[in-house]
Formats: sequence, C-alpha cells, structure tokens
Amino acid sequence: MRSILILLCVLLFSVSIYGQTNNSDNEISAQDKILLQKFWKDFTDAVNKNDKKKLETLCEFPFYCSPCLDYIKSKNNNLFTVKVTRALYHQKHYKIFFEKALKTDVKKHQKFNVKLFHPYFNEEIKRYGISFLYTLVPPSEHWEGSQGMITLRKIEGKFKITGIDTVP
Repeated sequence: MRSILILLCVLLFSVSIYGQTNNSDNEISAQDKILLQKFWKDFTDAVNKNDKKKLETLCEFPFYCSPCLDYIKSKNNNLFTVKVTRALYHQKHYKIFFEKALKTDVKKHQKFNVKLFHPYFNEEIKRYGISFLYTLVPPSEHWEGSQGMITLRKIEGKFKITGIDTVP
C-alpha cells in the first residue's frame, strides 16, 4: 500500500513538473532574435526615412492588409481586407507604413527589444510566424482603442511582412 502511495505521488509530481515547463513554441530562438534585430533596424530606418523601396524589400507580396481599406475606392462594403500586390503597393498602399500611428510607435521603440515580438499560431496550433503591435487609436473613456498588428514570417532566412491587421 505504501509503495502505491509513493508511486502515485511521484506520478503526480512528474505530471506537475511537466505541465510547468516552458513551451518552446512560445519562445523566440537566439537565431530568430538576431534576424528580428536586423529586420527591426531595417524597418525602423525605412519608416523613419519614408523609404518606400527599402520597405518593399521587407514585404512578401502579396500580403493582406485590413487598414489598407482606407486606400481603396471600392463600392463593395463587404471587404474586410485588401490583397496588396506589388502594383497596389506602389500605387498608394505603401503609405500605410508612413501613417502617424505607426511612425509614433516606431520612434518610441527605436531600440530593438525582443519583447515587442510575439509568436502567433495557425489553426493546427503550430507556430506560424511572429507579430508586433502598434497603437492605431489610443484607448479613451468611451472606447478600448485599436491596434495594428504586423505579421512576419521567416522566408529564405529573413523575416518579411506577410500581413497587417487590426485588433479589435
């Protein structure tokens, strides 16, 4: 009887310890931190200098962009996002990167900090990429505000912008 209790305690203790271990999918690897630091330097430099060409190299086309709805003249009010091709980017969608809200947050976070970046997951609950948030509309007494979320994926050894969304 005593050996069964000891075995049961060991089993419960090991399950408890296993459940408290860090999930490696939620952590950003050392190699990815280096790549993100390079991306962030290039991104902040391009945004601060209004460098449309440099930003183009940081994007994977086509990408989806919900705040880009402001740049289209569509009679279809059912759209939730815009599929930004390279041609659309050059027409006017590049301006999303030069809007005051994003520029303000970029200036606030000039220095690289890995805590700005968060892994995000697909439907199978597998790590799919990394995102960072910026304030679109600050919260007020009457509204919770809104954030922009830029999503990145590692493509050919570099992080590239693969989407821009809004939350909420």
